Amino acid sequence: AGFADVLVIGRQNRPRLYALDGSRPDPIVPAELRLGVTERVDAAGTVLTALDHASVTNVARILAAAGVQSVAVSLLFSFLHPEHERRVQELLKQALPDVFICLSSDVLPEFREYERTSTTVAAAYIGPLLEHYLAKLEPAVQGEFQVMQSNGGVIDAAEATRRGAALVLSGPAGGVVGAFDDARRAGFDQVISFDMGGTSTDVAICPGRIHYTVESDVGGLPIRLPMIDIH
Repeated sequence: AGFADVLVIGRQNRPRLYALDGSRPDPIVPAELRLGVTERVDAAGTVLTALDHASVTNVARILAAAGVQSVAVSLLFSFLHPEHERRVQELLKQALPDVFICLSSDVLPEFREYERTSTTVAAAYIGPLLEHYLAKLEPAVQGEFQVMQSNGGVIDAAEATRRGAALVLSGPAGGVVGAFDDARRAGFDQVISFDMGGTSTDVAICPGRIHYTVESDVGGLPIRLPMIDIH
């Protein structure tokens, strides 16, 4: 409670320092669906205010009336004390059994509530779509089925659904992995990959290895997960 607007407040970063008409993209979650629950954990992980179940029930009622498909749960310092988030999930599941739920303590269990919240929101935003798509695709594939991540690794379909935010740049990541592997087979390890498609051109510098970052921005939304560093 009291921190429902963390997605709007964000950081003081100004990508265009001297722009007179500076603006930020609208948050994925509209104001009426950014809701707080009564609880408080301090920076040491100590519970100051126990989770109020009635406040969670009230949030569930509002979300049910709005017909939401997914929920991102992000409480202060939940990476130190995830029990409140897990209890929120249990209560929401009772009231909204068909809703997709992501917990920040699962998606990104680390400090900085803005980045943790935005990453969890991204996972919740694409989770239902991934779940529907992969549930249809996997049975149609013969043999082992794996999904590329933005860090160039692969996971199974169930894990991909739970970790949707880790897939947002999986296509460009696959391009870098493939280009670097082909270059090394040809005897080159100092590589600049150039992956041009119908909508974008993705470039990555690989000076003997693939570079990674955890400071990514997708459509103005910070995604704080390991990804291949692509421009």
